[in-house]
Amino acid sequence: MRRASTLLLVSAMAFIGGCVALGWRFGPGFSCTSGAMFAAPPVVEQRGQEYLLTWKQGSFEFFYQPDYKVMGDRLIFVLQGTSSSGSLAGRRREMKIEGVENLKALKSGGAYWWEREPEPNGSFVALKIVTPSSEERGASH
Repeated sequence: MRRASTLLLVSAMAFIGGCVALGWRFGPGFSCTSGAMFAAPPVVEQRGQEYLLTWKQGSFEFFYQPDYKVMGDRLIFVLQGTSSSGSLAGRRREMKIEGVENLKALKSGGAYWWEREPEPNGSFVALKIVTPSSEERGASH
């Protein structure tokens, strides 16, 4: 009985440690084209002077928030982990892109999503930068 309890505890710690460790290193993550995380690949929307990463969540229902970082002259987005709470499947989501260096990279080199495949370094998927009309924004919220 004690051996089973110890094994269960060690397994749980390894699982939690692995999930947390994914978020500590900026690197390739979940695909933006699989359909599970995103109904369609995310896009960057320009609304006046603001830029937002927008997406419609796929069949995966739990909360997640992509991260971004400047690499070279490009703004790179990744999704490395998720939570186990919420019920967001099919919902439209967005996050504001902030920071002078981030916006500079976005405007000069574009936006890319860093995916895990192919191993070992993954690949970069170009994200569209769009300026939606006021009717589109009103209908989608």
